[in-house]
Amino acid sequence: MLKSLLFIWVLSFNLADTELAYQTYFGYTSGERGYVSPELAAEISRPELSGRPYITMYPPSGPRVGLRFIESEATAFYPMQRLGWSAIEMLVANTHALAKDLHDSPFQRLAGPDFLTSAQNILAMQSLGPSRELLYLTHIIDPVKSFLVIPKSPTPVGHTFIMVLGTHDLMESMKFFETHFDNPVKGPLPFKIEVLSDVYDLPSDYLHDLALVTFEDGFAFELDQYPESADPIPAEQEQRGGVVLVSALYDPSMLKRALPWQTVNGDEQHRAGGVIILPSGSPLQLIPVGVEADADADADADADAEDTIM
Repeated sequence: MLKSLLFIWVLSFNLADTELAYQTYFGYTSGERGYVSPELAAEISRPELSGRPYITMYPPSGPRVGLRFIESEATAFYPMQRLGWSAIEMLVANTHALAKDLHDSPFQRLAGPDFLTSAQNILAMQSLGPSRELLYLTHIIDPVKSFLVIPKSPTPVGHTFIMVLGTHDLMESMKFFETHFDNPVKGPLPFKIEVLSDVYDLPSDYLHDLALVTFEDGFAFELDQYPESADPIPAEQEQRGGVVLVSALYDPSMLKRALPWQTVNGDEQHRAGGVIILPSGSPLQLIPVGVEADADADADADADAEDTIM
């Protein structure tokens, strides 16, 4: 069973600028620093990231979900033009107030604040971060009425609670999670996703099919059906950017079927954790319950060392 999000790995065109932006406008704090290991780079089929420095930023409130920014050269990347991890959805306390605070900031507003459905319970704004990472900044007015019963954010910007993923075959992606994990999968659900419609020149009120894979601890994956013209991953070099990996905590004792672990150097022995590739081509790192505490302790003891979870 998938339990919680741990890290979101994002390419950054300038680590210093990214760190300052998230500190200044989101109230995030800097955490452990390190370098992407050759093994992890190989597992996610991104060998060019081996040895790249990263910094981890943590939210001022809520669960300690880290945004792990990896140093990368600037590209022409724009979100949602390719499959895979596409948006980072964060809880916010007041979407309209945040929109004003982000005026003339490194965060570019794309759409909103608007209610996502006629129920007028989810008020969201979509923005681009300093390296054009896509952010959904979401205020849930009454958490009891939402799919995820989750407390409101006590700070202007809180933690990441949903990761959004684009796929060419929504039913195949849903089936993968239903086959392997003991997590509820809801969908397909028709939703207006204005930023996705803009990328593919669709009407702003076009309804896209999506599904939700809900976690035990108030997190979720949102699976979006993308048009056939969406590029596969990894994208061409000049189009690379955004989220390259998601790390999640899971309980291996509650798996419904063995997972297809990625292998490095022909290592095919059974493992409790590692990287799997989802049907969309997206890499997902799974960390067994209990291991994440050891990893955080090691990182705090040596801020320049690679995390043991890598």
